[in-house]
Amino acid sequence: MKAAYIEELGGPDKLKTGDLPAPEPGDGRVLLRTKAAGVGLWDVKMMSGAFGQIPLPMIPGLEAAGIVEKAGAGMDLRPGDEVYGSLGFTAGGYAEYAVAGADRLVPKPARLSFDEAAGLVVRGGTAYEGVVDRLKLQPGETVLITAAAGGVGTVAVQIAAALGARVIGVASARNHDYLRGLGAGETYDYNDPGWADAVLEAVPGGVDALFDGSGGATRDAALKVVRDGGRAVFIVGPPESVDQGRGITGEMFRADVNRQRLEAINQLVEDGKLRVEVQAFPLDQARAAVEQVATGHTRGKVVLKV
Repeated sequence: MKAAYIEELGGPDKLKTGDLPAPEPGDGRVLLRTKAAGVGLWDVKMMSGAFGQIPLPMIPGLEAAGIVEKAGAGMDLRPGDEVYGSLGFTAGGYAEYAVAGADRLVPKPARLSFDEAAGLVVRGGTAYEGVVDRLKLQPGETVLITAAAGGVGTVAVQIAAALGARVIGVASARNHDYLRGLGAGETYDYNDPGWADAVLEAVPGGVDALFDGSGGATRDAALKVVRDGGRAVFIVGPPESVDQGRGITGEMFRADVNRQRLEAINQLVEDGKLRVEVQAFPLDQARAAVEQVATGHTRGKVVLKV
């Protein structure tokens, strides 16, 4: 099968395209004929060795969409089913065939293309877990979302808006109209040194909740506009102190992208409350796709067409 893979740890320049043996699914697993794979910072980190030594050669790609090629007896999936989901840290999405646990795949909604579905797995699962399961955002509450124009942020904005929250997005000025189209009521530019003060003027007392995808200085400024007793979640890196001496509760998390969360995402898609923007690269341009993601400045989600 054709695949993009690495034979040594390093940066995107270590990624090459060639032929490798197709995988065989074990018990409880499905062989997927891959149609598209998401490209994320986790791929960059895994390739670099940030998660430790990995078996080589390694095919990156933790999320994919495609058609079931083989499924074991007793599964609720059948050959020919169009599905998408998480491949887990065994990865393998950057290839014509991949193996996935049946419990990590869900049917692909007809209104989503394979590219869009592949680009929704980790970002959708992360946004849903953070906004719904951890922040427990309620209708009428105000939530501040940093890195709002990024892969996870764009989905978090839409989920929060669908819940009936007041959504404030923080992103570069060129993305503000885009974010308002997704459901953000107000937008602020992190390049403006006074943006946090402007939020406090608009929301006296501060926001109820913070979904931080930025880390660093933007995260620290965002914490200052969370109200006393508010909540926060972080997907990049937590501050030294979340409480800030004001009773703020918060946590960093790594998403558990499971079937239940993807089914909830499917419902939002079917209800027309969630749309997906992707930038698609062909498989033989996998290196260019990973290089773009490694910059940390993308709008929406980068995917590979397989």
